[in-house]
Parts: sequence; structure tokens; C-alpha cells
Amino acid sequence: MIGRLARSLPYALVGAGAVYLYVVAGQFEFHRRGANLGPDFWPKLVLVLIIATCAWEIVRIALVGVRREVAGVLQEMVEESVREHGDVAAGPEARSRPLLLLAGMALTAFYVWVIQALGFFLATAPYVALFIALGGYRRWGVNLAVSAAGTFAMMFFFMKVVYVSLPPGQGPFAQFTFWLMQLMGIR
Repeated sequence: MIGRLARSLPYALVGAGAVYLYVVAGQFEFHRRGANLGPDFWPKLVLVLIIATCAWEIVRIALVGVRREVAGVLQEMVEESVREHGDVAAGPEARSRPLLLLAGMALTAFYVWVIQALGFFLATAPYVALFIALGGYRRWGVNLAVSAAGTFAMMFFFMKVVYVSLPPGQGPFAQFTFWLMQLMGIR
């Protein structure tokens, strides 16, 4: 019995923390815009899912107790694969590339620095394209298309669906952002 209580304690603590944060999220002050979701909706949704998961695990531990270890299942799958295909894990060792890591960190720091001036779209699309290129992908047309379309989709999702305010930029960059927002039907 003590073992079951010990295994359920982390779920109880996380669930209690989520309940507290749910209460805090209910105290957000904001101006409600018609039937639109407020900024409290998404945090509350995530917290409800966390609370439900924790409650489920506490009940499962109390009723079922020990579950079958996933490692055992994965071990069986690996052993079966090795029998069928041989050991492919002995392939070439991955190289460490600290300069690429530093370049990625510098690119990310630069992105954070320019996003307020350029706005979300005009800062994110080049950032994603350069990050993909830094990773070694050299099909430039595909890279640029994925970067632009992905940034456009993220902007639409965050601003139209989730109602997250993204930086519009300054001066003519803001005008471009507002034009994109109008194109997407975002007010």
C-alpha cells in the first residue's frame, strides 16, 4: 500500500499545482471581445488535461498497481528487429559540430533581437530558412517555400485561432504585418 502511495504522490503534487494554476488563470483580467475566446481559455484547457491525466494515473495506480514495463516491450521489439535485420546500430558515429551549435545559438539570439523591429512574419520566415540551411538542407526553393508557408500558418494559428498577439514590427514592417493580418481576416 505504501508503494502505491509513493508512486501516486508525484501525480497528486502535479495535479494540486495544476488546480492552483487553474484558479489563478480564472482571475485573468481582460476585455472580452464578443464570443471570442479569452486569453484564459488555452491555459485552462491545458490545466484541465493535466488534472485529468493526474487523476487517471492516481486511480489507475490505486486500482491496478504495477503496470507492465514499457522497456520490456521495447526490448522485445529491438531484439526481434536485430534477429530479422542484423545489428544496424554499429553504423558510423555522429560527429559533434560545436561551430554549427554556436551558429544556431547566434542566429536565435539575432532573431530575438530583431523580431520587435521586423515583426513576426518578416523575422520568422528568414530565421526558419536560415536555420534549415544551417542544418544542411540545400534545396533552396523548398526551403524558402516551407519557411514562408510555415510562418504564415503559425501566424494564422496563433493570431486567428489561439488569439496570441504577435509583434507587428515597426514602421513599414508593421504596415506589411497589418496587410497580412487583413489578408488572413485577423482583426
